[in-house]
Amino acid sequence: MKYQHLVSLALAAALLTGCGGTQSSPSAAADQSSDSSRSTPGAVAQAAQTDRITDQYTLEKNVSGVWGEEAVQCISVHVPQLECDSPDAAYINDELNAIYAADFREFENSEEAGQPDGEAPLIGVGWDDWWYGDCVSLVVRSRYGGTAPWRYSGWCFDFATGRQITTAEMLQRMGLDPDEVQQQVQRQAMQAFDREMAQGAYYEGLRLGGELSQMRMDTLEYNELENLCLLLPEQDQLVLRGKYSCEEGWQQLDMELSLPPADTPVLTDTYDGVQVQLEGTQATITLSPAPKTDQWGDIGIRVEQEHSYPILGAYNEYVDVCIGEQEDGFFRPVVYLLTKDGVVEYVDVLRCLMFGDAMICQDPIYFANNGVALERSGSEVNLRRADGSVLELAPLSAEWSAQEIPYSVTGSYNYTSETGWNWLDLTSDGSAQLGVQDNSRIYRGDAAYLGVVPEGMVLGISADEELEFVAAFKNDLYNENLTLTMIAGQNPFAEGETQLQMTRSYG
Repeated sequence: MKYQHLVSLALAAALLTGCGGTQSSPSAAADQSSDSSRSTPGAVAQAAQTDRITDQYTLEKNVSGVWGEEAVQCISVHVPQLECDSPDAAYINDELNAIYAADFREFENSEEAGQPDGEAPLIGVGWDDWWYGDCVSLVVRSRYGGTAPWRYSGWCFDFATGRQITTAEMLQRMGLDPDEVQQQVQRQAMQAFDREMAQGAYYEGLRLGGELSQMRMDTLEYNELENLCLLLPEQDQLVLRGKYSCEEGWQQLDMELSLPPADTPVLTDTYDGVQVQLEGTQATITLSPAPKTDQWGDIGIRVEQEHSYPILGAYNEYVDVCIGEQEDGFFRPVVYLLTKDGVVEYVDVLRCLMFGDAMICQDPIYFANNGVALERSGSEVNLRRADGSVLELAPLSAEWSAQEIPYSVTGSYNYTSETGWNWLDLTSDGSAQLGVQDNSRIYRGDAAYLGVVPEGMVLGISADEELEFVAAFKNDLYNENLTLTMIAGQNPFAEGETQLQMTRSYG
């Protein structure tokens, strides 16, 4: 099941066949509790479903003194319910009532305040239903302050089976691969985040304090399929509603799924034993034995045969690639990637090798922007900008990696395995200590932030001379757990395990 099955064909099938095997028939106009125009796939088919979702609670009133606000507020509350007697439907209905109706019941007996002066800011709850045969994506919006942005949450339900389904299951019913969709959504979300930063939201303190990487990680984490609302606004259009983090808070982001281009350009460059190739979403760096890569033997890194590494943490669409060197006199190749938005990203090859055996794309250099091409000048790479100016990239990539370990993964953690008690200490300045096998071995060294992937913050840990590994760390702030997902090297806490959970320690 590939994404190339065509979104339009999959959605068009909704006009004919329900996901539970039944057919939809024409009916009356769409339900009045939704404020959107009903141009969803098969408007007639959707209209036939209006008796399956109704309002379980409504309140329409102009009230003054709402939650401390003296101005008159227009309250409009419509809380939906699924007209189905299954246990899943009852659970969802109870959940909707608890989340959305309870906060407004206090205004049921409030005195009607009359019409406000001018256009009153609206607070309340509303909903929209997006149908695919017998399956519905129910999207509820809420706002608790007149000037606050709307917040959205979604539930997917299959009336044919009476069962709640996930967004991923809804996509599968459309003939789409959830993994393919997830990748595209996270790429779009990160591109929106990077675009915002490059247009002026970035400032130096965000990077140095580790907040920038935290915001990028939050954006990736929120836009997991289970957190998104699914919309079908047109017959051949599928939209997933998510959001991205920024300094002002979360910004809504509607991501339309699109087919990949038929002809994917291939971008390549080669420089002294280092080769890069970008083709669509696939990116690799290949190292080969060469006089310059042989220099790394002095620091214990040996390239004895050709080896290719996937580039992890690259989410944008790229229009140019070029390899150059840093200015420190030692062979330190850097792969520069130019995005379609004109922003430069990079992979510091030697830094990645020194902190493990994985190639991670570092956070974008946001003020290396408005670029149209990458140009090698001698051993270094410059960015040619739209206004004709030239920006040297080596000094920027040299300093850009400097930042504290993101705050969400710092601290002390414990893990108990068959071989005994293990522990890990990470500090914001990059110091790392760990003990394994009931403290029979204790290591001290450094942790370097390398980038973000869906599994978490990527840290390369090099301790003493015998321990080196790369892992993604993600902290569950509610359960006080740190999930470690191995990327490269040997797991020091549980040999052979690719993922484990550590518990925060306050001792």
